[in-house]
Amino acid sequence: MRPRALDLFCGGGGVSMGLHRAGFDVTGVDLHPQPNYPFEFIQGDALKTDLDGYDFVCASPPCQAHSAATRNKSSHRSLIHAVREKLRAWGGPYVIENVVGAPLLKPITLCGAMFGLAVVRHRLFEANWALPQPPHRKHPGSIVTGEFVTVAGNGGVPAWTLKERERRGLPRHVPGEMSLGRWQAAMGIDWLPRTTLVQAIPPAYSEWIGRQFLAQREAA
Repeated sequence: MRPRALDLFCGGGGVSMGLHRAGFDVTGVDLHPQPNYPFEFIQGDALKTDLDGYDFVCASPPCQAHSAATRNKSSHRSLIHAVREKLRAWGGPYVIENVVGAPLLKPITLCGAMFGLAVVRHRLFEANWALPQPPHRKHPGSIVTGEFVTVAGNGGVPAWTLKERERRGLPRHVPGEMSLGRWQAAMGIDWLPRTTLVQAIPPAYSEWIGRQFLAQREAA
């Protein structure tokens, strides 16, 4: 029987897909409808969701209060503390995901280059179990030179990227870098439209985390 995982604030299911590939039966919870979510889905408040019966919980509370891309952070509420308290009260193994700069406790950092993806996308992961930090190797290329893409916003290239390309005498645009297909390939996600994709976590991240957890559980 496969272990059961719950993905809180699941969005379109990037984390859920990774946990599924790692070997979990996954259920997602989100306050908003997620018509493209690929597994069992519960629409509701993550902070009011019953966690009993699950073997593992991953939570990705909203990141706007901590993101460098947010202009007015004070207008956004951070839910990280409330989520952590809920998970601690539950008592099972969990992971909390968020952006660089979020107040997570002793997090590890994952990025696309670690998994051969063409997106940098650094994300932090806090765990209440021994989650190891994989080597953070130098990225083989950059967004400026076109090996990586920025999966964010409405499909445009960031202004700083265009400015740096001009400074280096490079073309302003790399063919296909703003296409949905390129973004989906870079993220390892082929089932989401652009509006949901920009908020997603590459499944490779949570698949690696899920496999780490299951291997430790088996060895215990």
